Amino acid sequence: MYEKAMYEFVIKNGSVIDGTGSAAYKADVAIADGKIARIGHIPERAAHTVIDAEGRAVTPGFIDIHRHGDMAAFRDNFGQLELSQGLTTVINGNCGMSAAPVDKGNKGLLNYLRPVIGDILPYVSTDTMAGYFRSLGSIALPLNCGMLLGCGAVWSRVLSGEHPTEDETRKFRKILERELASGAMGVSLGLGYAPECFLTTDELISGLEPLRNTDIPITFHMRQEGDGVCDAIREVIKIGETLHAHVHISHLKAMGKRNWNSRIPEGLELIRSARERGLNIACDVYPYTAGSTQLMHILPPEFIEGGTAATIERLKGKANRDRLRDRMERGGEGFDNIAGMVGWENIIMSTLNTPANKRFEGMTVQDIAKARGTDPINCVCDMLIEENCAITMIDFITCEEDIARILNCGFASVISDSIYPASGRPHPRLYGTYARIIQRFVGERRDMTLEAAVKAMTNTPAKALNIADRGLLKEGLCADVNVFDPAEVKERGSYADPDKCAAGMDYVFVNGKPAIAAGELTGGAFGQVIRR
Repeated sequence: MYEKAMYEFVIKNGSVIDGTGSAAYKADVAIADGKIARIGHIPERAAHTVIDAEGRAVTPGFIDIHRHGDMAAFRDNFGQLELSQGLTTVINGNCGMSAAPVDKGNKGLLNYLRPVIGDILPYVSTDTMAGYFRSLGSIALPLNCGMLLGCGAVWSRVLSGEHPTEDETRKFRKILERELASGAMGVSLGLGYAPECFLTTDELISGLEPLRNTDIPITFHMRQEGDGVCDAIREVIKIGETLHAHVHISHLKAMGKRNWNSRIPEGLELIRSARERGLNIACDVYPYTAGSTQLMHILPPEFIEGGTAATIERLKGKANRDRLRDRMERGGEGFDNIAGMVGWENIIMSTLNTPANKRFEGMTVQDIAKARGTDPINCVCDMLIEENCAITMIDFITCEEDIARILNCGFASVISDSIYPASGRPHPRLYGTYARIIQRFVGERRDMTLEAAVKAMTNTPAKALNIADRGLLKEGLCADVNVFDPAEVKERGSYADPDKCAAGMDYVFVNGKPAIAAGELTGGAFGQVIRR
């Protein structure tokens, strides 16, 4: 019957975990023309290449809908650490901080973005999302890449003060509509970051009016993630229900020991109730007890108003520092007092750029302050000034029990929230998030089945951002496929030594081509630009 091979690849004898959450089953998977051509019993003679997957899981490629690789996608080594953990699709432009639309002449904004996405490269077009996509489409991509439109970047182009005028809101909406038409997967908000942290709920709703009654995803880095996390969830729900929009909560967590094991159950119930009322809302989570962002975000909002130059000026002088100390001791509404909730001993400076400070990379604020002969608040102020605010931190903020609760809620995606600083010591989640889910939460802790974990890494994130042609092993969909022995998947990096790729992926297919074969990177560039 088969005079010539019908399929490029047939993966035989594997345990198929299709991304739906259903139990694994024994079957062969055929790949042809970049698609999953057939699932079932397939004779070996029907394939050009047969891969024996006996004892291995065969899954959809993993999808990270929350990454900050806007500029990392243009680096020579992009794809190595992503593919090694089974990632075949990443979505950048999160937390309101997309690389486009960004004016390269706005040095303050570039410096603000630098600790998260790295340096904006001179040969990458960033004035518009269309320009960014042209730049992205001109390079060989090792995996699929999409972008969200960062509302913080858009507001930075139009705002003249803390709050928008009617004319500025109209300009914001116009840019929003134009940039979304270029193919952004949705929009992202960073309500914990400037300038969006200064906008009221009603101002946010007014700006997002073009998304009313649409299914375009709106993702939220919420206003608070500690004491006020449930109020922040209520704000997201209010925005979603007012606009009849599709909303999504990014990296859900409850910061600070006093909030562990209480705020997350309450918050998940708020989300469940909203879903029952008909709101299209979901969330995501990363599998680490530590987060990572700019160090300047331990400061109260009034200290970061106006950009990095204004922040630096405020950090000078004893009177302002006394005011800062009082504010951080008191906390207050609308302010995640991270240092107060977790302690200076649990905040690590992970990226420092000046030669004099490089020796402090990887040390806690408490230990750095001691070494410099000062107290933590003065230490932070001095170093932010010395480093032009371009410092990243790793902060130990949550607990694994809450992470497990979110993973098992039924509507949560796994994400990494990986940032790509220009230098320094990154968070190990950049290298190991998806391996950690399998190794730690499936294998060691047994918080979830492998089938549930795969769904949270594939189909659930695909649905969250309306990626219709990926996220499942289903005939006719794009052939992004992983083959691995779950017992061999390992996170190899650590907080002290993060720069180690994960291990255990035997095969990773991107659009039907092997990016990893027999455990080795092939060097192939088979990715595509993903657009809405």
